Amino acid sequence: MAPRNEERRTKILSIVYSLLEEAPYDKISLSGIANAAGINKSLLQRYYPQKVDLIREMLSALLDASSGYMDELGFSGDDPFQKISDFNMLFFAATDRTFRLKQFLLTTISSPELLDAWIEAICSWLRRSEDGRKYRLLDLRCALTFAMGGSMHLYQHQDELGIDYRFICPHHIRAILEFLGYSNEKIDGIIRNTDEWIVDADVDRFLDYCREHIDWVN
Repeated sequence: MAPRNEERRTKILSIVYSLLEEAPYDKISLSGIANAAGINKSLLQRYYPQKVDLIREMLSALLDASSGYMDELGFSGDDPFQKISDFNMLFFAATDRTFRLKQFLLTTISSPELLDAWIEAICSWLRRSEDGRKYRLLDLRCALTFAMGGSMHLYQHQDELGIDYRFICPHHIRAILEFLGYSNEKIDGIIRNTDEWIVDADVDRFLDYCREHIDWVN
């Protein structure tokens, strides 16, 4: 991709990231994004035909950065859901450290369309690996839909419920794996491994890693 086009994409995504701090997704229009970027709507739609395409690209970048950071730490698990479990704990810990990321998460889980975009992004991420491809796409989608609907509702209401991500994340991964037929022993092992792994996963370093690898996060 030409450098100018890459710079324009980064500018557009930075604008969306900022706008989501101030307004819910359904109140942000392609026209408004285009105006803020100093381009016309038709040019914006050459890059992103639909508004949800912007969010899909942002989610993919966040997942890739999380995966890269875990690999940098020496992640070597042979089960893709170990990585998903670790990612959940790391990502939710990070959202507690930065208002912008938390607003982005709350916005993208409050819309059924965007929650589906999360599910698509995670399915795609999983199926890039050989271990992830052993699961049928339909099974993955059903498991994630079942688990994310409940766990994201808990996250939205965590303050009034008196809970936090350390309670939500294990229940989230357990719901996914029970749906996929994992044994309780295997599930307990994955959750235990995450609890041990997260101790060495410097959350501030993870946020720095995201800023280094995702231009629009800055």
